[in-house]
Amino acid sequence: MVRRSSTNPIRLLRSPFVLPRTFFLLFFIWQGCSDTPSTPEEYLAHGDALLANGQIADAVAAYHMARHQDTLNPQVYASLSRAYAAQHKNGAADRYLRRAMNIPYDRGVRALEAGDDSLAIVAFEQTLEIFPRHPLALIKLGTIFQARQQFEQAQLYLEQAAAANPQYNDTYIRLGQLYAMQNQPDNAKTAFNRAIELDINAFRAYIGLGQLLMDERSWQAAYEIFEKALLIDPQSPTAHSGLAKAMSNINAQSAQR
Repeated sequence: MVRRSSTNPIRLLRSPFVLPRTFFLLFFIWQGCSDTPSTPEEYLAHGDALLANGQIADAVAAYHMARHQDTLNPQVYASLSRAYAAQHKNGAADRYLRRAMNIPYDRGVRALEAGDDSLAIVAFEQTLEIFPRHPLALIKLGTIFQARQQFEQAQLYLEQAAAANPQYNDTYIRLGQLYAMQNQPDNAKTAFNRAIELDINAFRAYIGLGQLLMDERSWQAAYEIFEKALLIDPQSPTAHSGLAKAMSNINAQSAQR
């Protein structure tokens, strides 16, 4: 029969007089108690119950127990962030939230580099579970679904990314390209122009906009856009080709008058 310890290890952990090594001693004592958590999942659940009961410091200690056992579990860091936020310790809360987001996001990036976009989707979606407005995870998901030609899903993620970070011009370039692929020229032009407003050197936005103008047979406007693109990249074959085509049609129109 296991004898129950009368010492509350969580409360001891909170004491400023407890040496750091006491954490590990208490960890093993607590492990020997039959009615106490023993896995990261159990510590998380125990911490959640304590947090819901208003025992915030005890919850922090329980989450740190989980962190000691599993240093790569993003849920542990997300839970610590919530607990520290409840204590109004915003610096610690932000630090643990960033750690929670970075773990699955980095997994997603590595999965993409390895060519496994299915695993990347799982990782980026886990990132969004922790922080729904993570703009880079939203962009990555939009790009993956666009490559899969699942345009409706891609558009959803990219529009959410634009809302999450309205100052990131690359999102609008990707949105413009996606709208153009779906035959939404007005939306595409709006997106490209927004990208240029944010970054006057947004080369891909000029190229996309120029191609849309050529599709509309607005040759003079297209010519001017491709000229601006060549100021950014004088060696661009796409910009040179667009400029030549626009000029050819401008000359043809002049000859007909």
